[in-house]
Amino acid sequence: MRVLVVNTVYERGGAAGIAQTLHRELNRLDGWESLFAYGRGPKGKEVGAIRFSLQPEVYFHTLLTRMSGIQNFGTWLSTKRLIRLIKQWKPNVIHFHNIHGYYLDLSIAKAVGNLGIPIVWTLHDGWSVTGRCAYLSECDRWKNGCGHCPDLSRYLKAYLDTSAFMWRKKKAAFTQGWNPIIICPSQWLAHRVKESYLDKFCIEVIYNGIDTEIFRPQEKGAARKRLGLPLNKKIVLFAAADLREECKGTRYFFETFNCVEAEGWMAVTVGKMIDLPRSFESRAEIRQLGYLPGAEAMAAAYSAADLFCITSLDDNFPTTVIESMSCGTPVVGFSVGGIPEQVTEDCGQLVPPRDLKSLRQAIIALLDNDELLRTMGARCRERAIEEYNLERFLERHLAIYHDLGRRSRK
Repeated sequence: MRVLVVNTVYERGGAAGIAQTLHRELNRLDGWESLFAYGRGPKGKEVGAIRFSLQPEVYFHTLLTRMSGIQNFGTWLSTKRLIRLIKQWKPNVIHFHNIHGYYLDLSIAKAVGNLGIPIVWTLHDGWSVTGRCAYLSECDRWKNGCGHCPDLSRYLKAYLDTSAFMWRKKKAAFTQGWNPIIICPSQWLAHRVKESYLDKFCIEVIYNGIDTEIFRPQEKGAARKRLGLPLNKKIVLFAAADLREECKGTRYFFETFNCVEAEGWMAVTVGKMIDLPRSFESRAEIRQLGYLPGAEAMAAAYSAADLFCITSLDDNFPTTVIESMSCGTPVVGFSVGGIPEQVTEDCGQLVPPRDLKSLRQAIIALLDNDELLRTMGARCRERAIEEYNLERFLERHLAIYHDLGRRSRK
């Protein structure tokens, strides 16, 4: 059984991590083979991963989107190269993840539909049902055709508002010519997809899965020594691939420490480092660790922390949350997207988005109660093993692949 996995990039970011995990696990199974096709990023040396896009087209596609707001046009040859790869490799199933990201044309839907190969499409955000951006938490214009976009700076950034035009183009492209099974990592996203023009397709919910043996509790002191962190402070951790992304709400994390007497606290970030504004004053020490090399290092960061904080303003089902929980570290943050499905009351505390007062109170209440932190940490670990283990994640995908394979043979 051959599965072609397609995503914007091979490394970095939640979608890439989930797609890569699925790809590697499939290749470990007898009778299964996976090829990972990606559009952007450096050409890796890993066997079974291939970059098919042409870099000049990616640049042109990006420029076209920024200047005109026209999305998923301009990579015609790259799209043709993917179709040629599909015909040569002959997969039994094509599994798309993120289609957006300046590397494929909208014509890909009809093109793969004409091949007659079963298709799975995992939606990691809301881009598939909007006219422009990837965010659904604070705007519902996508339900009625977009237009008059309130924020053109959001990914995918543009200078002109063509969201109504693109909504119609995407609706036409994604509702005809192919018949994908759509996978949503959260009930929250699945409900919204069912309110969109994609409601005619089969929609399944499969929670993201992680390796709970890699992401496991480590001895806190050893984890802190490994990362050069002090042993005598309470640590609140924040992680994002790019701390500059507005939707990650990084500034809310930093501002949380502005008005708190926190001499015994420390804020630690993982991800692309940023320069803090000169006007920013924190009563807690802030340490930016930058990118950490590999899952084991990330597991050490989660284990070194007393709390993991997520201040995303829009998120689907962030893997950082379940990774932290799997390492036995409770979660505090904003109640948006699918995060409330992950963080139950016995695993942390969520507050309304942008409510810094409530967020500070939640952090103080948890950090001042060591017994509660221990109890929550144990429950976090249990929940991660029960709900987000790799075996369950893989089994549910295999069931869909087998079902599609049977249908295609009839």
